[in-house]
Amino acid sequence: DNVYRIWSEYAESKGAQVVFCDLSTPRNDGGFNAYEELRSKLVCMGIPSHEIAFIHDYDTDALKDALFRSVRRGAVRVVMGSTEKLGVGTNIQERLIALHHLDSPWRPSDLEQREGRIARQGNTYPEVFVFTYVTKGSFDAYMYQLLHSKA
Repeated sequence: DNVYRIWSEYAESKGAQVVFCDLSTPRNDGGFNAYEELRSKLVCMGIPSHEIAFIHDYDTDALKDALFRSVRRGAVRVVMGSTEKLGVGTNIQERLIALHHLDSPWRPSDLEQREGRIARQGNTYPEVFVFTYVTKGSFDAYMYQLLHSKA
């Protein structure tokens, strides 16, 4: 709901969003994965599928650069990926209005790396949104407490 709401609210300025998920990867075997589930729900809500990208589909530097240019232009407005694949070298901050942590990374430096994608020089938005999702009754709260203790 947050991804769709922000996509709608920032349509005129083509605000982009990054969604981090380390505990799942896109796969084409028909099994469940969080990436396909989220894309399916967003498309059903009204976001065109061509505005949603998985970094995992861009496996060369040239393809990644093309994706990053598309995000900076506002053609791709929702990018999903893991901390490792969307971390260092990801230059998409120009239009990033929101960052979503679907899960907790393992190290404080990973959390820092994720948030470094949006809170950086060159972003046209003076204020941004960072969402952290914690599922009730899950291991999420413990993981974030562990991250806090490690930090």
